[in-house]
Amino acid sequence: MYSPRSLNINVEWQTLKNTLLQAANETTGKRKNIRHKRRLILWNEDIKNLIENEKKVCLRYLTTRSETGKIDYKRLVAIVKRETRKIKRQRWETFVSRIEHDLHGRQINAYKIIKNLNRTEKR
Repeated sequence: MYSPRSLNINVEWQTLKNTLLQAANETTGKRKNIRHKRRLILWNEDIKNLIENEKKVCLRYLTTRSETGKIDYKRLVAIVKRETRKIKRQRWETFVSRIEHDLHGRQINAYKIIKNLNRTEKR
């Protein structure tokens, strides 16, 4: 099936490939797979508009470097943080109330979620 010449080429190819991979691993190392923990979904139109407005004000401040631009930018950063905290709080309260009121249907799911929450806190 294989001729001696094709076997020789395959062997040479494998040695070249292994040598290149080994050199690349030694110089750059391997990339670790990072698991991202699940987060609450916070993105909605209000937050999107606030962030777009914040970016515009930031660009305006960076071009002018005025003190009023800096104050406006810091004010908008605080507003975005406040709104995201408010949405996080609302989403958490609805999540907890859903678990509390659904005694039989989601009870198993609630225990799984609480177990996973405890696991992520320990890390």
